[in-house]
Amino acid sequence: MNDFVERWAAFWAAPDPDAVHAIADERIVLRYPGVSEPMTGIDAWKERVGSIVERFPDVRLDVTYHATVDDLCFISWRASATSQGRPISWEGTDRMLLRDGRVIDSMVAFDTSGLRPAAA
Repeated sequence: MNDFVERWAAFWAAPDPDAVHAIADERIVLRYPGVSEPMTGIDAWKERVGSIVERFPDVRLDVTYHATVDDLCFISWRASATSQGRPISWEGTDRMLLRDGRVIDSMVAFDTSGLRPAAA
């Protein structure tokens, strides 16, 4: 794994909104499923991570595959968490443009079917 993928994996092994600066640029633009407009700035990403951790305190993402070409990095992942006392999981992919080893632009895509039981 390259340095960025290792830092991304370490972040999602114990996600903390206050630690997003370890992998994200202050000016990050984030495209996220279900959000109609891109989120901009590290504070927006902190809020998104915070809402995920609030909903799923034990959420973890594990890297399943990754590829990096120049400043473009793709990471596919498998998430796991507990909801209403039951384990849930879902898979997704992040496509990230890096600048100086931090994410400047990110597009997140994931299969929401694993989350549906949690919303019911």
